[in-house]
Amino acid sequence: MSDKRILEVRNLKKYFPIQKGVFRRVVGHVRAVDGIDFYIKEGECVGLVGESGCGKTTAGRSLIRLLDPTEGEVLFAPHDKTVDMAALDKHGLKQMRQDMQYIFQDPFASLNPRMTVGRIVSEPMKIQSIGTHKERTLRAGELLEKVGLSASQMGRFPHEFSGGQRQRIGIARSLSLNPRFVICDEPVSALDVSVQAQVLNLLKDLQDEFDLTYMFVAHDLSVVEHISDRIMVMYLGRIVEIASASELYETPKHPYTEALLKAIPIADPKLGKRRIALEGSVPDPANPPEGCNFSTRCAYATELCRKDDPTLQTVENSDERVAACHYVNELELTGFTVRE
Repeated sequence: MSDKRILEVRNLKKYFPIQKGVFRRVVGHVRAVDGIDFYIKEGECVGLVGESGCGKTTAGRSLIRLLDPTEGEVLFAPHDKTVDMAALDKHGLKQMRQDMQYIFQDPFASLNPRMTVGRIVSEPMKIQSIGTHKERTLRAGELLEKVGLSASQMGRFPHEFSGGQRQRIGIARSLSLNPRFVICDEPVSALDVSVQAQVLNLLKDLQDEFDLTYMFVAHDLSVVEHISDRIMVMYLGRIVEIASASELYETPKHPYTEALLKAIPIADPKLGKRRIALEGSVPDPANPPEGCNFSTRCAYATELCRKDDPTLQTVENSDERVAACHYVNELELTGFTVRE
């Protein structure tokens, strides 16, 4: 892993309009992604976690422009030149997508049921006008072999494969253009636990072999721990903590991270339940609370939290670790590794 930043995101926002009435007047906005900042270094895997509806997938899709951002910059530097993905036209976006690819969450919906596996894997090369038909076919067969399938299966259709095999096909398709950066949008959440481990190990092996950089989106912290170098925690459209995987699990610095860690199940009945029961529900993203977004559910919240919105602050004795909490250097929170 180098110190070069292959991706830098500045104040990224994605708002969805709320329309009402016969004339579909815009009466408000759902703040799915509400001003996030982060960077990813070349060769690392950065996890993005949070409960359902926090904006993880929207953030990932905004990076690659499957959704157009409302505001912000997505500075992508796969080579020597840095390009703002948010400002590119269709032609420029098509070129940059050779270096940035996406693995979708649902392997049952992300593959065209009318296309053979060979056509699915080679289609990105055809769109980018890379190679001849024979060369694209050979490349598709090689990639299927890399992900644990057989080139002899290229003439089969997606419905003839299991869920784990379909996800492997999706992974092969994402690698067909030799990308530098891959966004993995919950690639194992729809799979059985036994298959999850196989796909995670495959992704790790492919990262080493092809020198890839990952952003791994997931809601399961126990899954993210095994593949990520750093982890970003997201809540209600904002990033509330960024830390290395080991630091985050051992010493969380944001109350929401502590609650997520407490929710990880342990296969030992003697330990009993140690979850933190969060009061209330997630606030409305169209009308977030004043002050800290998490203040309505936080056991440590004070009047300051309910009035003043905290920004990401650097944690003491750490250069790159940050958390969006007024008491980031005062609270002593419990990590996952010290549970009894």
